[in-house]
Amino acid sequence: MSRPAFAIFAQQYFSALLGDFGTVYLNEPVPRDPKLRVYKIPSRSNWGTEVLSALTAGSDRVFVSPEVISEAELVDVLFEPDNRKSRAELGVLGELLSAPCIIAPLRWLPTASEMRTYTRLWLKWQMESDRSIIPVNQTSVNKKNKRKDEDKDEAMDKRLLFIVPSITSQQLNDWRANLSSRNIPGIYELGSAFCTTIVAIAELPSSPDTLWLRLLGRGLTQRQAIQELMHLESDLPLRTVVLQQLKQWEQLLLQGRMGQESKHLMQVLSQIDNSAVS
Repeated sequence: MSRPAFAIFAQQYFSALLGDFGTVYLNEPVPRDPKLRVYKIPSRSNWGTEVLSALTAGSDRVFVSPEVISEAELVDVLFEPDNRKSRAELGVLGELLSAPCIIAPLRWLPTASEMRTYTRLWLKWQMESDRSIIPVNQTSVNKKNKRKDEDKDEAMDKRLLFIVPSITSQQLNDWRANLSSRNIPGIYELGSAFCTTIVAIAELPSSPDTLWLRLLGRGLTQRQAIQELMHLESDLPLRTVVLQQLKQWEQLLLQGRMGQESKHLMQVLSQIDNSAVS
C-alpha cells in the first residue's frame, strides 16, 4: 500500500528543515537499541505479587505479573537537537524542539486512535531509557544501572509533538490538554508527566515565528504560508530547501487523485519558480 503524499512530504520537510539543527531520523525503530527489536517487560516479584499468586493459585484465568513480549515499531520522524546550535531561525518550532522528540505531523483532524498510537510509541521510547524493558533473551533488569539511568533522564525528558491542522475543544478536554505556558494561541500541553505538546495550526497567529508550522496546515492557512515563504529574501537557506520540498510534494500530488482542496493547493505550488529552488 502506497503512503499518502503528505506523509512523504512531511518526512522530507523535517529532514531538510531541521538537518542543520540536529539529527533527523526517518522511519526510526523504537525502542532504538538494536538489541531491543524484540523485547520484554520482565515479570516482577514482590510482596504484592506473592500475595496475589497465593490468592489466585490454581486459576487458569489469572496471570500475576507475567512477562510481556513485544516488538519495535517505526516512528515517521524523530529529532535529536544539537543544543550547541541556535534554533532561533525556526521560531516557535525551534522552541518546541529543545529536547529529543518524536514529531507526529497529521494531515487531518487527529483521531483518538492516532493519538494513542503515537503516545504508545513515546512510552516505549521512555521505557527504553529507564530500562523498564530488556532484550527477550535477558533474564532480569540491572537495578543499579536502571536507577542511574532514571536519575540521568530526569533532566532531559523525551518529548512528543503533535502537529495537527486543527483540534476540537472536546478532544482537548478528553486529553486534558491546556493552553501552553508560552501563551501562544494554538499550542497546548498535556500534563507534565506526559511531555506532550499539541500544535493546532489553524489557531496559530500569522507571524514569521509560526511560518514553519503553518506550512504544514491545510486550506487557506497553508496556502497563505506558502505565499509568505515565496516572498522571503531569496538568499535565505531555509527558504530554498523548503521550496524544494514543496515542489517535490507538487510532483507527488500530480500522481494521485486530487480533491478540491488539493487543486487549490496545486495552484499555489505551481507559482514556485523552478529557478528559485535549483
